[in-house]
Amino acid sequence: MKRLCNALLLVVIGACGLAQESAAPSVAIPLIATDSHHRPVSVTVESLIIKDQKTLITGASLVRGVDLPVELGILIDTSGSQRSRDLTEFLNAAKQLASEIIRGPEDRVFVLKFSATPVATEWLKGGQLPDTAVHGTGGGTALYDAVVMACKERMGVRNWHKPTRRILVLLSDGEDNLSHATHNEAASEALKAGVVIFAIDTDPSGLSYRGVKIMQNLAGVTGGEYFSPNNENDVNKAFTSIRDMTEGMYCLRYVPPDASKRAIHEVEVKAAPKETFKLSYASKYLWNP
Repeated sequence: MKRLCNALLLVVIGACGLAQESAAPSVAIPLIATDSHHRPVSVTVESLIIKDQKTLITGASLVRGVDLPVELGILIDTSGSQRSRDLTEFLNAAKQLASEIIRGPEDRVFVLKFSATPVATEWLKGGQLPDTAVHGTGGGTALYDAVVMACKERMGVRNWHKPTRRILVLLSDGEDNLSHATHNEAASEALKAGVVIFAIDTDPSGLSYRGVKIMQNLAGVTGGEYFSPNNENDVNKAFTSIRDMTEGMYCLRYVPPDASKRAIHEVEVKAAPKETFKLSYASKYLWNP
């Protein structure tokens, strides 16, 4: 009987150890690999060199994006700078994007329009997006406030145990003249939420140098991409690229250094020698186990 009890105890201890190991917290970093033509390509964890807080990471894994739920936010600038523009083509392309990637039971989307203040819908399914024309309505531009609202009030802080593909499509000329939040605060909230921002410039002239830099920075810091379409065909191409990158996205998972401590981590992911793909990802994340 004593031997049986000891054997059962060992089994219980082993099971607890496995449960603790499987429950070990890990990061979930969105990662996009593309070729020289900006087309998504397949990668393996062996083809990556990963450093977190300058520590070389081993034991990482890659989860395919198509196996994860999608949370999509579409942010539309309707301020005075958009007054002369018909944004319907952008909304139509956004609706097409949602219909193509919002398919699973956990997939969802919201629309946020902003000028002086941001106003967002509740979470919707892909076929529930509003079917109305969108024009600039006037007023100042609170772009940073819009990004903060999308990240805090819709996306929320990311759940490390349940990773999702969190995508924000930002339609604007990038100018901000009315936000309470700063550029750094907007970028910080985006990193906390774990969103990837794809920024599409609605000003084809490219004359707003400051706006271009703002859009490029928000996209770059989150691992997304900036687009500057000149016509309707370019708009459709931009949204097709966003769809392909969203579908081809990976989620990079590993246990970070000092996993018990809440901190901002800096991460570096490079292609292994002889690999030629380009990687897009957020180089910082807030670890909040």
